Amino acid sequence: MERLFTPCAIGNVKLKNRVVFAPTSLGGHGLELYREIAAGGTGLVILPDVSVQPSMLGAPSLDSGWFFPYFRQVLYLCRKEGCEAAPQLFFPEYDLAYVGGLFQNRQSLGAEEVRRKMAENVDGYCDSLSETQAEEIIARFGAAAKYAAAAGFRLVQIHGDRLLGSFSSAVFNHRTDRYGKRTAFPAAVVRAVKEAAPELAVDYKLTVRTEEPRLGRGGVAIGEVPEFVRALEEAGADSFHVAAANHSNLRDTIPAANHPFLRGEGCFSHLGEAVLNCASKPVCLVGKIQHGAFAEGLVERGYGFVGLSRQLIADPQWPNKVRAGREEEIRYCVYCNQKCVGGLMSHKPVGCVLRQETEG
Repeated sequence: MERLFTPCAIGNVKLKNRVVFAPTSLGGHGLELYREIAAGGTGLVILPDVSVQPSMLGAPSLDSGWFFPYFRQVLYLCRKEGCEAAPQLFFPEYDLAYVGGLFQNRQSLGAEEVRRKMAENVDGYCDSLSETQAEEIIARFGAAAKYAAAAGFRLVQIHGDRLLGSFSSAVFNHRTDRYGKRTAFPAAVVRAVKEAAPELAVDYKLTVRTEEPRLGRGGVAIGEVPEFVRALEEAGADSFHVAAANHSNLRDTIPAANHPFLRGEGCFSHLGEAVLNCASKPVCLVGKIQHGAFAEGLVERGYGFVGLSRQLIADPQWPNKVRAGREEEIRYCVYCNQKCVGGLMSHKPVGCVLRQETEG
């Protein structure tokens, strides 16, 4: 596994290897799991869904310095193991105040009505924003980048789904102003982050959708990938993290073992190849990656990084075991989605049935 565990870099940030813990909502602050994953040999941990405005549920955000103690604790736990950490900056794809009101009244409205009204709001939100409001959101990303640097981060990821995914998609973006050009808003966010905190490296989570088979509604159509990659690189993106677009079915973005078409190791390779074929910056692929030889093969094919999520939750020691040639000891994820996605959907801390069985 010579290539997988060679030192590498995103922009000016050096990483000890090419293994990335992909951004994963943990149903809590996840400090113990981050510690385990860093100690297991991973090179980079990406903290999921770090809002650039106050979070509706009080999750860690970077709209101020309020959560600096938490972020500095994550950085300490990771860096003492030689692992880097980065926040994933995002803005929701819906009106936060409106959706917050729906959830406050969910008992009287009913769950089905809340979901229906929220979906309606997502469908129209991108188009409803004025140019001034759009520019205010872009400025929030710049401000969040400054807070990220002040907290001690050297690298941030920009979440290219959520609101940026709406602006990127013909399904949601019907605007007739300058942000009707679907690359304009994402590129403006990258530029704002680079201008506000030029010392930070910037990774962009590029979410890709397809029609055959239908996968995602937000995000970049696979045929438009070269246009988006060019615009984002020109704006200053230092690397790309490729995943499936969302705004529709979580089962497609986190596919279980029995998914009808996203089967087998590297199930998003068709999306990654579209980016790899036109990007001049490093590309990270995710999607049911399990075996060291497969991950090594991805690096040989030109990927700069390999992203794992559920496999690292199942066995945080995966990198150390692969590097030491002890793969027979690995606790391999079976992609049942019971305690990981199930925990997330039930608003409980994410876990793993395999760890529960072996650790009592």
